[in-house]
Amino acid sequence: MVNIIAIALTVLVGATIPAQTAINSRLARHLGVTLLASLVSFFVGTVGLGLAVVVTGTKMPLASTAASQPWWVWIGGFCGLVFLTMNMVLLPRIGASATVILPLFGQVVGGLVIDVVGGFGTTPRALTIGRVIGVVLVAVGAVLVNLRPRTAEKSAISGATVILWASGIGAGVLGAIQATVNGRLGHELGSPLAAALVSFTVGMVGLLLINLALRNRPVLTGRPPWWGYTGGLIGAAFVFVIAYVTPLLGTSLAISAALLGQVAGGLTIDHRGAFGITPRPLSPQRLIGALLVLAGVLLVRFAG
Repeated sequence: MVNIIAIALTVLVGATIPAQTAINSRLARHLGVTLLASLVSFFVGTVGLGLAVVVTGTKMPLASTAASQPWWVWIGGFCGLVFLTMNMVLLPRIGASATVILPLFGQVVGGLVIDVVGGFGTTPRALTIGRVIGVVLVAVGAVLVNLRPRTAEKSAISGATVILWASGIGAGVLGAIQATVNGRLGHELGSPLAAALVSFTVGMVGLLLINLALRNRPVLTGRPPWWGYTGGLIGAAFVFVIAYVTPLLGTSLAISAALLGQVAGGLTIDHRGAFGITPRPLSPQRLIGALLVLAGVLLVRFAG
């Protein structure tokens, strides 16, 4: 019963990630600068995680970890800031579900490569036929979710569209690197929550420096709704739940359940046109594509 509740909670919190992207995109529209909206999101998430660390009394042996670990254990936050910012750029241009599916494909491919080569200190895992088939299913599913019908006004795939798709996939690869690096950092710090706070803090500082270097200033357009500042809290809640359920479910099942929620959440937001995005009705083609993506993810993660 505990595992069923944990799985349901993970699917639910996974479904909030597309909402986080939509909320942050709405904030970016009001602030006029995407990078400033990213900074606000990271700041709110950092504050939320910092409070959680204080309340739970989580230890953070940063000095000893820095002395004993390679430099790359600290880059998760930089990967995260690119991942978050790119999603905010993509969502109003390609839709919520596509913004989930394309980075998901990048995560699957990136995770597979890291597994095979033993990147970032992981134990190498053999490349099997089942895992290759899983990647192919994810790719086919991603195309089905994103491919618009011929009757659409812009039926041809433009060069700009290809660049956006490639950017989404690249962001997903960085997401896979972030998850792997943060996993190593969490193990060394003795707490996934501590690693998440480090990651958010690094991302926040990175975005602050970038915005200062570019001399970004808000160009306010109206007043954002109250929920426009909650994207960072959603991200923090996601980290909390994953940290809580992973010991109960195992890493593969926890991540797969979260991905199921992300795909379902993206399709729902697209279908309903929530958070001010252009509605894109759920069609049989897109539903089949989403199911293929999920089947592929399960194969990549569980195939021997």
